[in-house]
Amino acid sequence: MVFILSLLTAILFVLLFEKPLKRNPIPFYVVSALISVAIIILQLQNVSFGGYVGKYLYPMLSNAGLGAAFFVLVMYAATFENGSYPAKLLIPIRGQLSIIASILTLAHVFSFSTLLSPKLSLVYILSAVMVIIMIPLFITSFIKIRRRMHPKTWKSLQRFAYAFYLLIYLHILFLYIRRAMHGDSRSAQNIAVYSVVFLWYFICRPIKAYSTKHKDFNLNRFRYISLVPIALLSFGIYGYMQNTAAAPEQIAETENTSTEASSTITDGIYSATCFGYAGDITVEIKVENEEVVDITLPDYGDEPDYKHFSEDVVKQLKQDPLADVDAVSEATFSTKAVIEAYNDALKQAGIIK
Repeated sequence: MVFILSLLTAILFVLLFEKPLKRNPIPFYVVSALISVAIIILQLQNVSFGGYVGKYLYPMLSNAGLGAAFFVLVMYAATFENGSYPAKLLIPIRGQLSIIASILTLAHVFSFSTLLSPKLSLVYILSAVMVIIMIPLFITSFIKIRRRMHPKTWKSLQRFAYAFYLLIYLHILFLYIRRAMHGDSRSAQNIAVYSVVFLWYFICRPIKAYSTKHKDFNLNRFRYISLVPIALLSFGIYGYMQNTAAAPEQIAETENTSTEASSTITDGIYSATCFGYAGDITVEIKVENEEVVDITLPDYGDEPDYKHFSEDVVKQLKQDPLADVDAVSEATFSTKAVIEAYNDALKQAGIIK
């Protein structure tokens, strides 16, 4: 939902500001930089928001949803039929849009650099490679710099954009796949939506290249025909992830039912780890005299912004260790992971809620 809103926002921005962006893009770059700096400051201060802002608007900026949306417009600009309205609208301002997208992405790069969870090493590697590719593409997107370069050199460098777009998709895929496979429907939906957008681009781009050499080729017809199998594949993946995630839950319910009568509580220290929004969260409990006497978070690999929400959940559990505590809407993934890890630790001790 955040990405769809981001994409609609980017499209509206182009429709409203296409002409001033073409004439004088500097003010837009400055505003984008100020937004990115503001997001970084808010992250450093662990500021959070509730309601619509916390659920949609803030993630659009802090999680690079809007930056990714601008990159998508840059991607698709070259896939439209020459002379069509979308091509005339987007191609002249592709460079400006890519600069804005890069600037807006900086806040997300910063927040990701603060995470040190080894479980996300592959995601970090992809992110590092993305940044390495993005920097020269970003610099050479400025018109003054482009004009100083040899056209062939500039064009050869810009071919790395295809690898960059692929890395964006892989980054998103690896970021959401674990949560999706653990039953989070929103993560599965994100994978499906991003898959439609990026996989369709990887079909549309070669189709456009083919059409430039074959004038009788109906570009639009094949573009939209190709969307059908891409959509079916993407949402087939969504259904597969949802069905796969349901099986472990059913097994867990069966295990709980079979052990309720025979489990015994054993004093000691127990810990369990679950994946939150962008990293693992470990919950440790101490059981004495068959009761939970302490609950801690010894390892918090998730985003620092959400740690205080997780600590609030721990405080609630300390007040009543067997209470049913709800996840916090502003940090759903993180707090849900805390609750799940806590329940797993209880099961290890033989405590049935």
